[in-house]
Amino acid sequence: MRAVRGMLARPDYLIPLAAAERQFRDHYYGLNSAALLEDLFFDALGNYIRQVEPSTRLTRPPTGQKGWDYAFDGLQISHKVSQSLSEIAALWDATKKGVDRWSFDDPIVYVLGSNTPPGSLLVEVDTATSLRCRAVADLGRPYVAEGKTLLVLRWPADGSQPHLLDIVPTEKGQTVADALSFSRVWRHVAAHVASGRGANEIDVVATSKRCPPLLVEALLTDGLPTPVDLSVTFRGGVYLLPRELLQDLTVTTNNRAILIPKETIKTLLHEASIRGLFAPVPLWYWVYAQERPPDMYSAQRGEYDTRFSARGNIDPV
Repeated sequence: MRAVRGMLARPDYLIPLAAAERQFRDHYYGLNSAALLEDLFFDALGNYIRQVEPSTRLTRPPTGQKGWDYAFDGLQISHKVSQSLSEIAALWDATKKGVDRWSFDDPIVYVLGSNTPPGSLLVEVDTATSLRCRAVADLGRPYVAEGKTLLVLRWPADGSQPHLLDIVPTEKGQTVADALSFSRVWRHVAAHVASGRGANEIDVVATSKRCPPLLVEALLTDGLPTPVDLSVTFRGGVYLLPRELLQDLTVTTNNRAILIPKETIKTLLHEASIRGLFAPVPLWYWVYAQERPPDMYSAQRGEYDTRFSARGNIDPV
């Protein structure tokens, strides 16, 4: 978790991962997008570790190996990806019959792609003012704000005091990007990172309806940042589920797999959060990201082009 937190604290890792979280899901079938997101997470974490912790070994199992997806200094880990909170597969094998309990051999990294339920986020400005909100990424393309109020929040995962950093009224029909420019959000991210805190502590949410103008004026007049209280049922991000929590679990089956039920997953995520085994992955950047699908050929083409670069690693004549 220390390594994952360190990676997600840096905007050069957080923003590409956040963009892919939507781009892959929008353009690839469910299981394919999950596999690609797992590969991207592994590649990003490996890149980060090689830069800052080169003595740490991050490895993948041989092709076809079942049960775990990568190992961190020998600790074998299973990686699960879910856009919203749902059951997860203990084993993709529908031929096993009569299985009603399951124990995992390895801990699980569970990546929850969004706040769940999306509208469960409450921002309490004071004892008399509670604003029901959702992440701007959950508004859905083309991310029309529809007169809602946008809030830029500093939302630490360690339980310290959240703050409202910016408040932006919108007009009907206006998109989030129209009302709140990327540069305006980036000023908050850059200042936060410069202070030594993580980029993944900044989030942008939209209220369910327009904030009363007097409240907006009072907040702007009193000066921001303003302390607030935040609550959400399940926050989107990376959860580490220790092996000891994954023993003798009740399972169900369908025509494809043996499954850990949704209610059990809720209990596991709650326990991981209590233990501090969580790092948030806010997806606000998606409202500014390009809509084109990832071009995997361009990435592969890079190696070919390098062979003919004037400064490339080409064999001498």
